[in-house]
Amino acid sequence: MSQSYNRGTVEDFGRWREFSAGMWAWIFHKFTGWVLVGYLFTHIAVLSTSLGGDDLYTGTLQGLEALLVVRFLEVGLLAVAVFHILNGIRLLMVDLGVGLESQDVSFYASLVLTGAIVVASIPTFLGGPLA
Repeated sequence: MSQSYNRGTVEDFGRWREFSAGMWAWIFHKFTGWVLVGYLFTHIAVLSTSLGGDDLYTGTLQGLEALLVVRFLEVGLLAVAVFHILNGIRLLMVDLGVGLESQDVSFYASLVLTGAIVVASIPTFLGGPLA
């Protein structure tokens, strides 16, 4: 008893263009939350090397910091964390009834502020490990 039916716009990928700022804020907030959870588990795995002694832990951190790709990932982690924090504050204000009329503007402001913070921090992260 299989019947086919029209799912409508569920399979229409052109609908992404019709998303409002609120929908993109929700998608980005969920994505950044999952990235942060994944980072938490990775961070715990790296910290577990400290159980092997100071030399193993220090060697692990120095080895990771020497890789340019890890420093780029740290910039990405900063971007994810800053956006998640700013969007969370924006959501808190909306839940409290502050700025209900300007949710789009506050979402774009959080994106711009995140970009400014990340761009300003790039020299610090990519400058290399401190001696």
